[in-house]
Amino acid sequence: MKIAFSKKFGSFEPFLFEELYRKAKAERAKGKDVISLAVGDPDLPTAPSIVACAVREVRRAANHRYPNTKGNENFRAAVSEWHLRRHGVRFHPDKEVSILVGSKEGIAHLPMVVMNKGDYALIPDPTYPTYRTGVVLSEGRVHDVPLLEKNGFLPDLAAIPEKVLGRAKILFLNYPNNPTGAGVTLDFFRELVKWAKKRGVIIAQDAAYCEMYFGKPTPSIFEAPGAKDVAVEFYSASKTYCMAGWRAGWVVGNSRLVCALNALKENIDSGQFNAVQNAAAFALRHHDAIVPAIRETFRKRAAFFAKALRECGWRFSDPQGSCFLWARPPVEGGSSDAVYFMLDKVSVLAAPGSGFGKFGEGYVRFSLTEPDATLKEALKRLQSLDWSRKKRSADGRD
Repeated sequence: MKIAFSKKFGSFEPFLFEELYRKAKAERAKGKDVISLAVGDPDLPTAPSIVACAVREVRRAANHRYPNTKGNENFRAAVSEWHLRRHGVRFHPDKEVSILVGSKEGIAHLPMVVMNKGDYALIPDPTYPTYRTGVVLSEGRVHDVPLLEKNGFLPDLAAIPEKVLGRAKILFLNYPNNPTGAGVTLDFFRELVKWAKKRGVIIAQDAAYCEMYFGKPTPSIFEAPGAKDVAVEFYSASKTYCMAGWRAGWVVGNSRLVCALNALKENIDSGQFNAVQNAAAFALRHHDAIVPAIRETFRKRAAFFAKALRECGWRFSDPQGSCFLWARPPVEGGSSDAVYFMLDKVSVLAAPGSGFGKFGEGYVRFSLTEPDATLKEALKRLQSLDWSRKKRSADGRD
């Protein structure tokens, strides 16, 4: 029988990071010693204290039953407590907090709650690909909002056409930013909230890297007056606590949006394993004993990697946070060409900027989620590259 897939499914591109996983695997199968700096998968192990908590929770028989879709009371309370300590903002644990099976699934589901066919989602470009997923499933339309280096990788909201704004339902943001590493100020959030209220646009701020800052602490959009009227903010334990495989995240903010998202999830999933939820709650309550060392590790990596890469002729703005470095190669050209040149010549794999959107063309993203020794070996290989050979090849002279 010939199976026909839906038009919606056919509109999806292969997920960038899975493609990069496959590329690295194929090269290793050829016997190459590939160093992959393509995917942001933390190499640091989850803190032993979090693991010990999880072990205790796994042994509790009560945790083996179905969880509550919106999250158990312990985790929601821990989220509420953490935001009050960290941002000085109170979130009602029952009405303004919902637990997610990783923030990725909540981000993908949110457009299905608020968008109708033909509505616009304003999505930064370059961007994390998942912001588009729920828009496609909602039969909505995407308007790309350029993040340009000359603007500090902040969106130029005034450049969005009026005809788009008239049908816009939601704006996705992500600061500290993936892939650019750009930061954001509270003043920006203050003006953004005013803009969103005036335009009737929902703000979805992805704060997955909020604790991976290299200077001043990253603000929450909810530190801006009136943000609860228009915004939700997504958080993840993946990078903050090096718990990527645990799939624990949460959303906070506007109570109607948070509750509506949870109502959708009730029809899709049954919540996260309570042992994982309780381990994440433990992490939140011991944040100050766990996170500073993780943050400092990535700050130091960003510093030495940036210094060495700049000496090789790469051009970039220093990252203000995240675990990535977003850079232009020494020779102008396509992102994929640069990535495959590095992979072919020195077996270092990075992510092509074009995979994050059309405004990512010309850039390459390096992930710093590998041990220091591996990063230094990658830099040694990159320092040996003769980029003039790539230029000659592109000109047809090699």
